[in-house]
Amino acid sequence: MKRILILGGGPAGLFFALMAQRAMPDAQVLVREQNPKGVTYGWGVAFSQSAIDALRPAAPDVLASLEGNSSHEAMDIALNGQTVSVTVDPAHLNARWSLIGVLEAAAIEAGVEVQHDVAEELSESEMAKWDLVVGADGVNSRTRERFADVFEPSVVLTENWLAWYGTSKFFNPSIILQDTDHGVVMSHASTFAPDLSNFTVEVGQDTFDAFGFADKTEAESRAVCQELFTDYLDGAELLSNHSPWFQAKFVSCANWTHRNLVLIGDALHTVHPSIGSGTRFAMRDAVYLMEAMQQADWDVAEGLRAFETRRKPIASGFQAAALRSISWYEGLPSRKIDDPVKFALEYFMRTGRIRYPDFRSANKAVIDMYETQL
Repeated sequence: MKRILILGGGPAGLFFALMAQRAMPDAQVLVREQNPKGVTYGWGVAFSQSAIDALRPAAPDVLASLEGNSSHEAMDIALNGQTVSVTVDPAHLNARWSLIGVLEAAAIEAGVEVQHDVAEELSESEMAKWDLVVGADGVNSRTRERFADVFEPSVVLTENWLAWYGTSKFFNPSIILQDTDHGVVMSHASTFAPDLSNFTVEVGQDTFDAFGFADKTEAESRAVCQELFTDYLDGAELLSNHSPWFQAKFVSCANWTHRNLVLIGDALHTVHPSIGSGTRFAMRDAVYLMEAMQQADWDVAEGLRAFETRRKPIASGFQAAALRSISWYEGLPSRKIDDPVKFALEYFMRTGRIRYPDFRSANKAVIDMYETQL
């Protein structure tokens, strides 16, 4: 009987646990999560239709449930009150707590044991008790840091500051820019439930300092941001779910495995909120790991080698796109942005993953407006 320990009860850990237990009903699969049951931070998470389709073969029932919530096929780019609407590929948004609830319920039904409020550090002796140990404990991974000499992680803070709020106001997926006396402030907004939207505020370091956000309480910062975007919120309040200011961590690891231990998801590598693929990226790690283990007939050493060999080039491509996006966002405070159409085009071209002819085909009216200004 195979014994599998998964550290972290987020989307990546639970998805792998579910797949492993369904593939081997007699296996012992244990998930240890440091948060209490039902507690998670953040708001909505997005899946493009292509992401849903890529994940679907691994657990069709789970993926079908992710298509029943908020769906968007348009994105609004707003600059100082002027808005351009752009056609985008369909995207499905779900509350983060709903996604985790669906995954945990399915995993438990399959036979996985899930323990909450467990945060002890992994030891070599504990590793030896299991056939496979999966470190899926997020961007602040204790597992990665415990074996940092092996994984050789690079953890770099991005320059801009973000605060992840919610609101009851409906938003198509939106990028909203506002000029202020202290510089440009930006919001990333999107509805993910009938009465809830993400509303992430992003500012550069100089703007962060000028507003004095470092010295403000979470409630005081939220009040300032609410006032800055009052014309878009239409009287709705910004809501907190542990929403302090933070700088995103860009994580990568030189090595992915240590004996029978492997990292996946944000514990192993991150992308960036600006390309909206973090949860999908993590769950795809789980799929690649599962496929590698099955193809190796659960020979752990062989499966882990195959996982790193096959997944690493693809993951590196996503991280390269994320770095281009980060650089573009971090350059915004120093640029003069005065045309929403031009800004919309720059936004969609920023990572190099969308081709101009494809964007033009889907958004001829927007491109026509842009090209008349050339």
